[in-house]
Amino acid sequence: MPSFLEQQFGGRPLSLWLTAALYIVGGFFAGIFVKWISASLLKKVSEKTKNRVDDIILAVTERPLVFILILAGARLGVEALKPGSGAEAFIDKAYYILVSLAVGWVCARIIDAVAEEYVKPLVERTEGDLDDQLLPIVRRILKVIVWTLATLIGLKNAGYDVGALIAGLGIGGVAVALAAKDTLSNLFGSFTIFIDRPFKLGDRIKVNGVDGTVVDIGIRTSKLRTLDNRIVTIPNASFAASPIENVASEPSTKIVEYLDITYASGSAGVERALAILRAMPSSVADIEEEIVCGLSSFAESSLRLTFVFYIKKGASYLGTIDAVNRAVLARFEAEGIEFAFPTRVVVSGRSS
Repeated sequence: MPSFLEQQFGGRPLSLWLTAALYIVGGFFAGIFVKWISASLLKKVSEKTKNRVDDIILAVTERPLVFILILAGARLGVEALKPGSGAEAFIDKAYYILVSLAVGWVCARIIDAVAEEYVKPLVERTEGDLDDQLLPIVRRILKVIVWTLATLIGLKNAGYDVGALIAGLGIGGVAVALAAKDTLSNLFGSFTIFIDRPFKLGDRIKVNGVDGTVVDIGIRTSKLRTLDNRIVTIPNASFAASPIENVASEPSTKIVEYLDITYASGSAGVERALAILRAMPSSVADIEEEIVCGLSSFAESSLRLTFVFYIKKGASYLGTIDAVNRAVLARFEAEGIEFAFPTRVVVSGRSS
């Protein structure tokens, strides 16, 4: 008469079932024990150190390690039942794939931890917000790469031919790239903006004939508010392929005006007019001290004065020009300097 442990259940003796249960329960409790050790002892020790590296290592490895221990116990438990060569081979393949995914899990958690602990604080200290928008995308791309490699390595270790799979992925990737060519071009354009930093939010730029202030920098497109107060959406690929003029980078805005006064003003009038123009910084606060002016040409019906001044950065463009022109007009009128206008002398005679 067979003993109690030799009794058959599902075609296998009870002893094998108990052994399998011990392996599975042992792996589960081993994972619980590791988690307890990490939470109660190792974390307290790591908190006393100055750097954050040990805290990051504990945070990223705790759960995957618990998963691997439970997985190992489950594998030993199933193998203890001696399921047969075919089933055992399937279990081994599944085990290799799951272990590779667990390693990929660790790598993905490392990417998240490094990004949160080191990269994100650096990004938040920068002036623009393009890098803030790119960081989640870069993190997602890196994690997709990690999970893809982990899956391929797991399949390779399990004995599968990944060469055909990679070839299929390559053909599919080419098809996707061709279908999303414009999207990819705009994405690379956003990386160009991020790396070269030709402008930032709030800068006034000129690109492809559009003159406006940058109000938004996205992954696919960027938006400019034109001088007509209209929003223009520009694909980021245009910034990589076109010259960009950053108007906001200039220290001041150069203005050139031409003033025509009458010949009756004479040399004395010209001197008084130039003195008035050189004194403009004392009358208008939003222009630079540097003034360039002079008698530039003798026109057909006027003496032409060239007047060059610079609007300070941040000052109102139209408001400053208006203030300068009003001040010039008032001073010229006070000095009796007259502006010229085109004249024509018509001589008529009678033939004899």
